[in-house]
Amino acid sequence: MKKSIVSLILASTMCVGFAGAKTLATVDGIAITEKDFDMIKQRVPNFNFNDLDKNQQKALVEQAINNILIEKEAKKEKIQNSADFKSAVDAFEKQLLVELWAKKQAEVIGKTKIPDAELKKYYDEHKQDFVQQEAHARHILVKTEEQAKKIISELNKTPKAKVEAKFIELANKESIDPNTKNTQNGGDLGNFQKNRMDPEFAKATFDLKPGTYTKTPIKTQFGYHIIYLIKKNDPVTPTFDQAKRTIEDILKNKEFEERMKNKINELKKSAKINIAS
Repeated sequence: MKKSIVSLILASTMCVGFAGAKTLATVDGIAITEKDFDMIKQRVPNFNFNDLDKNQQKALVEQAINNILIEKEAKKEKIQNSADFKSAVDAFEKQLLVELWAKKQAEVIGKTKIPDAELKKYYDEHKQDFVQQEAHARHILVKTEEQAKKIISELNKTPKAKVEAKFIELANKESIDPNTKNTQNGGDLGNFQKNRMDPEFAKATFDLKPGTYTKTPIKTQFGYHIIYLIKKNDPVTPTFDQAKRTIEDILKNKEFEERMKNKINELKKSAKINIAS
């Protein structure tokens, strides 16, 4: 995560010169402070400059220095007067207005209080959606159903005691999953929650008994899978109190989507819209 934070800022333009914060460097009298990195929090809410290691802090400061130098040079070349610059600023301004308006609507909804009775009603009607169950599995991903059936056929010929070893061998050889190809990990997916996976994939996985594999190809948006289940735990249903915060978020998200949809429909009614055929 911390590495990705550095990557974010390397591609960003720094805003500099905040008062009252610790100065990390200066460039021609322009101060670079910890406040200059607050913009990262828009994408990474838990970001804290002081939590980074020294090399990551140094990388951010170096990039801030580079940005100031490039900005000064760009102004000398009057890039700010170019048509490309003005077009980019205009496009950014329009997008920012949209995002801030949507954020304002979300903040209003975020402050609303949903009655416990409504939360409880949703819990009772969707209790199955909150069931938590974890599994540890492997998979082989291929492009066609024919390829998947061929792999299953090979597994069917393998003695039960050697099936997982054979599965690992075939995964490393045949799977198009980038993680498997790059790490040769035998298609190991690690531990995962049922509700975190594609529905078809999840159902097929949790229907298996440990030590068995799917006897028919499982189709998802990624291709065709053969799944081997290593282990799974018993399903656990959280209590209402445990699920309450999640339910509140779900209902507020629904309210936000509904509000946005209704508002946009209202705006469309009063606007002259022509769509070219």
